[in-house]
Amino acid sequence: MLAAPMHVNRIATVFVNGVKAGILTEYRASQDLSARESYTFAYESDYLADGSPIGHHLPLTKARYEFDALPPFFTNLLSEGWLRTHQAQKARLDKSDEFGLLCANGEELIGAVSVAPGEVDDLPSQRSVQIPISKPSTLKDKGVTIVGTSRSFNEYAVDHANGHSISGVQRKLMMKLEGHQLVPTARGGQYIVKPTPEGVPHCPENEFFVMSLAKTIGLKTAECGLVPFEDGELAYVTKRFDILNKGERYFVEDGASLCLVHPKHKDSEALSYETVLKRLSETAGNSKAVTLNLFLQVVFSYLVANNDLHLKNFSLMRKPFGQDSTMDMLAPIYDVLSLAPYPVFDHACFMSIGVLATEEGDDGYFSDAYEQFGFYTQSDFVQLGVNIGLPQALVEKQLKQLIGKLLKVLKSGFRTPLPDKMYATITDRIRERCRALELTLR
Repeated sequence: MLAAPMHVNRIATVFVNGVKAGILTEYRASQDLSARESYTFAYESDYLADGSPIGHHLPLTKARYEFDALPPFFTNLLSEGWLRTHQAQKARLDKSDEFGLLCANGEELIGAVSVAPGEVDDLPSQRSVQIPISKPSTLKDKGVTIVGTSRSFNEYAVDHANGHSISGVQRKLMMKLEGHQLVPTARGGQYIVKPTPEGVPHCPENEFFVMSLAKTIGLKTAECGLVPFEDGELAYVTKRFDILNKGERYFVEDGASLCLVHPKHKDSEALSYETVLKRLSETAGNSKAVTLNLFLQVVFSYLVANNDLHLKNFSLMRKPFGQDSTMDMLAPIYDVLSLAPYPVFDHACFMSIGVLATEEGDDGYFSDAYEQFGFYTQSDFVQLGVNIGLPQALVEKQLKQLIGKLLKVLKSGFRTPLPDKMYATITDRIRERCRALELTLR
């Protein structure tokens, strides 16, 4: 029996920093919503002359790309969780309608790419961002507040959630500074604002402490700060790191996109940090600097009990010009907090995915060191570093230095605003994990 012929169902136009780059087309076998779908993407001939690839796995070519499903590059541009629910309701779309959600919310994305519904020559609205953008850590001292309260945050989604997408399941919105207030905006957002999630008390203070700790020991982090709502409750505010200038953004792709993984599989048991870091290093041209910093990001997450380091919490970047698709810059670390104060999340696992490739899948197994000690130790992370191509001597030196810096900073009394009990829980866990990384199988 012959397959039903495919017909054009929906079309979207892809832009790079406001320049028309190509056409994304959805095909369907019939008008039945359950019918088979396929997709194509084709670059505009004018764009091929001096444009840049929209994605690492979509190099410039005259040939048309064909897919049996919407590819991970596009699915990973979409919002998740709370924001996606509001956007689907607003657009009267099913949450699983990825093409429809992309068309409705693709004009303002993190990075250089935008998506608009239909075949159009220009973006319906401007994407310019007012610069310079003040550091979030300075806003509170300048008397800046966030409009409304944490409890009224959901109401803003009704008017300001459509037209843009941000990954992550927590409540969050793009905002811009107007006078002495941060206000929601669907265009030109300078910051991403995250209030306290329900059932996760003092999450903003937790994340700010851990991010500040990372920055203090020399890791490159996204600029962040704590800013109060009008009632004084604090929210976590991070400055966008994709802004190059008023009208241009860097290309940014997260680990799920670069590893060709759908966002729903971002923490699949079929993955490991070994496999993921190898793939990400390949997209960066096997840069040893990028590989080392990816490795340190994984180690730091383990030390602070951030067991939510899934694929979408890694990102790489490249400049918005040139025809090379190599992701030669590692994005600043973002979305790192300690889950030690929250038993329901803390007890789930040591890490979001396995450390070594041998742990992958149903038939995976832990290292001899893990079997002996019952948790990850220096042996596991040294093996991880070696397996992703780093010299063993360098790995051992970097582990020793990272632990030393962390303990030194804690000993100095370093602290940001957070409750005493939470501070004690987090720092006790860090010291415990540092001791674990001094253990090795002899």
